[in-house]
Amino acid sequence: MLEVTNFRNIKTALIRPDPGVNIFAGDNAAGKTNLLEAIFTLCLGRSQRGARDAMMVGEGGGDFYRLEGVGQTSGGEVRLTCAFQKGGRKRITIDGNAARISQLFQVFSLISMAPEDAAIFSGPPSARRHFMDLHLSQASPGYLADLTDYNKALAQKNSFLKSCTGEACPFDPLLVQHGSRIIAARHSFIHFLHALAPGYYHQISDGEISDDKPAFVFDYRPNIPFAGKDEIAVNFEKKLKQYRQKEAVLETSIIGPHRDDIDFQIAGFPVRGYGSQGELRSAAVAVMMAAANFLESRRGEKPILLLDEVFSEFDNTRRENMTVLFDHFEQIFLTTAADPPKKLLDRGRLYHVREGKVIET
Repeated sequence: MLEVTNFRNIKTALIRPDPGVNIFAGDNAAGKTNLLEAIFTLCLGRSQRGARDAMMVGEGGGDFYRLEGVGQTSGGEVRLTCAFQKGGRKRITIDGNAARISQLFQVFSLISMAPEDAAIFSGPPSARRHFMDLHLSQASPGYLADLTDYNKALAQKNSFLKSCTGEACPFDPLLVQHGSRIIAARHSFIHFLHALAPGYYHQISDGEISDDKPAFVFDYRPNIPFAGKDEIAVNFEKKLKQYRQKEAVLETSIIGPHRDDIDFQIAGFPVRGYGSQGELRSAAVAVMMAAANFLESRRGEKPILLLDEVFSEFDNTRRENMTVLFDHFEQIFLTTAADPPKKLLDRGRLYHVREGKVIET
């Protein structure tokens, strides 16, 4: 069950999703994407589009939004609520008990695919770090804890640097402690993805894998170089000492995983400079498919799949090939302004969305 109240252009909606495929069809700006955003926000406490809570409050329906849902996990049924009021704080509950956002990450896992995923390639390094952090945080409570503690120490260090005169920063040991584990986890994550994503890319492109196809490859580019994971902390400390004076002059921290990046290439060229928009989207879907496999391997259950207009920029061949890949998932929520793939429609339920209203057919 999913109940949405005063969320963007959706005043009220009560949906009893199919355990298989749920297709939301309608014109552009009807509210389809808002439904997926509501699901994502309910399950992970934040928007996949990076929107602030105040931006997601509906217009003309009060100064709040409320999301409620009941879902099935391997441990049984779980009830979630996520509510926000302007001028107040967001309130989250799990089975009626107050909870933190970090606790939501251990209830459900989600993979969201949308046209804007091309920002993984064309956007700034922060977009690629966000991609790693989002999926690693769902896979490991320890990673999310390290990331939270690292960001706190980083903020404290940046404040310290504005008044220091080049002396050693008291927050550096915390950065090394948490940052080293973040780097090691990111390295393993990208290694896992690289073993699968190129195969998905070719399956989406033409339905087959061949050695003579343009190679889709990528590599983790940590800010702290290392040959083995046992070197990370030592090299981190050395680099912090090496750049101590420069950080003091710049009054900001430039050493650590907050400066990491990923290098994506197709046929030896940067992905954003290679091929068509369709090929960029194929690469983005391939990376997300590999991330879904990563979550399943770590959590022991398939993630929920959110697909926002993923077929809009693909030809018929790519659409058919992607549909085959999506067979692997159990529950899917999909939006489309065109006719949905029959193979997916046969697995579930169709809804029409018009001006924020959801009508089951």
